[in-house]
Amino acid sequence: GELEELHPLEMKKFMKEDGTGFVMYSFRESTRPVYMNEVKKALKENDVDAKELDTNDPQFANDKSQSDYGVTQKTDTLAAYKDGKLKQEIEFESYDPSQLEAELSHFIKTSKELYFEE
Repeated sequence: GELEELHPLEMKKFMKEDGTGFVMYSFRESTRPVYMNEVKKALKENDVDAKELDTNDPQFANDKSQSDYGVTQKTDTLAAYKDGKLKQEIEFESYDPSQLEAELSHFIKTSKELYFEE
């Protein structure tokens, strides 16, 4: 259950070459540590890994959007991608912090069943 932080061009390469798995897209620096912690707990619980793209990365060009790096989800979300296509996403702000881990865990579990298991 690892969350790997990728620089924008690494994310673009991952999405182009593989593009299957979970991606966390971070926007707000103030809430990022909290969301990362919750995502990591849910990943570990479900034994899956995810990649992270952070808009505050120094290599994230200010004149670019996340789609320039292969990511089409909204900000501050965890999303499931298959072959570079967004399948579903969960918005962190939609949930009370006390419920977020359980909701993330459920999201990961159902996404795994829907998109990643043969």
